[in-house]
Amino acid sequence: MIRRRVALLMVCCLLICSISSGYLKVNAEGKDTSKTIKVLFVGNSFTKNHKLNNIFKGLAQADGVKIKTARIAVGGYNLKKYASSKTKVGKKLRKKLKKNWDYVVIQGHSEEFITTYNAHSYKSLSRIIGLVKDSGAQPVLYMTWASTTGLKYSDRYTEYKLDREEMTQAVSDIYNRLGNEFEVKVAPVGQKMLMCSKMYPEVPIIVSDNKHPKFAGSYLAACTIYETIFDKSALGIPYYSTEEKKVGIGQKKAVKMQMVADIRLNVDKKNIYLTPNDKSKIKAEITVSDSNTKYKELYQGKDEITYTSLNPDIVKVDMDGSIEAVNPGRAYIRVSTTSGLSSITTVEVKCPEEFQLEISTLDSVYGDSYKDNLISWTSVSSGDKSEVYRSMYNGNHFKKIAETNKNYLLDKGLLRKKKYLYMIKKYSLIDDEYVLTGESLIGY
Repeated sequence: MIRRRVALLMVCCLLICSISSGYLKVNAEGKDTSKTIKVLFVGNSFTKNHKLNNIFKGLAQADGVKIKTARIAVGGYNLKKYASSKTKVGKKLRKKLKKNWDYVVIQGHSEEFITTYNAHSYKSLSRIIGLVKDSGAQPVLYMTWASTTGLKYSDRYTEYKLDREEMTQAVSDIYNRLGNEFEVKVAPVGQKMLMCSKMYPEVPIIVSDNKHPKFAGSYLAACTIYETIFDKSALGIPYYSTEEKKVGIGQKKAVKMQMVADIRLNVDKKNIYLTPNDKSKIKAEITVSDSNTKYKELYQGKDEITYTSLNPDIVKVDMDGSIEAVNPGRAYIRVSTTSGLSSITTVEVKCPEEFQLEISTLDSVYGDSYKDNLISWTSVSSGDKSEVYRSMYNGNHFKKIAETNKNYLLDKGLLRKKKYLYMIKKYSLIDDEYVLTGESLIGY
């Protein structure tokens, strides 16, 4: 009896250990963390100063994550330098990408997406993201921040001047749009730097040149990137200076930076596809840890979410995120919070393709008084399903009779002397939603 109890206890212990082990190997994204996560950082002085990759590594290790990091960072460089296969850093990037990274954090020059977006920045980023994805790694965009003095720039005809908040918003919008287009994560470091200056004005995060980060600024950037990659808060991670180790930041200041990074805006749809007059809805929420006392002090019950269409002639949006397509084109919906976070949802509005139907009448097995109609169609647009509509009267009284993933349907047992009208609607599955991509002309 005693032996049996001991055996049962051993089995239970093994099961518990097995379950615990399995649990510990899964992070917030459901990925296996028993292996070492490898993260490469690519950028300029915003990445090089204070060795951002090492701060990120320290956070991960203190949180129990096996991690390896490296960086390629040269002060003042923009993405064009890395995109080229002829430059020294371009060659180095291509060589590094052969080493099986899990993530590559991409940081451009702080001004380039405003001043040289069309000239070369977009093309350079596109090329780098392609290289990263081809290597098997996931790109992560490191959103830069605004200078404390803002930005002055000009094109051929006009001079522009943006203050710090305007520059932060401009950079945020561009990074979020690019994240949507390339379907990659965006670490909103630029937004967090401005938020930090408002939440903790007593903590300097930028040096006297009004641009480069102090150690606290780089620590905030690392926390933000950590949360973006692992989809979990850095608040509470014990990575700061103690008597046993020197990190570069004390516990009080580190916790403040963690509290800023902890505030996150989650939007359920980043890309939406509609036809004119179609409707959809964006849902957004602010997530904050229960232990974030500073957020509760400043924003509890006051942090409102606002939806704004940047292209109201194409898409309209109301105060609860309900959108309506007005005209064909591409539109951007900005989702923003009182606390200073923002995201972009891209809306593509396209008219559905029109195509012809072919209808053949066949004899029916039900007798001479009946007929079968074979409806077939071809179209340029791809489709995952087609809905077939029929009317016995006129073009205003159609009723859905079938769904099919083929380009034909046999409609059986129809009255031979009656006239039947048909219409087809084609749908494609995009981002887990069926979007209308084609609609036939009425056929009979």
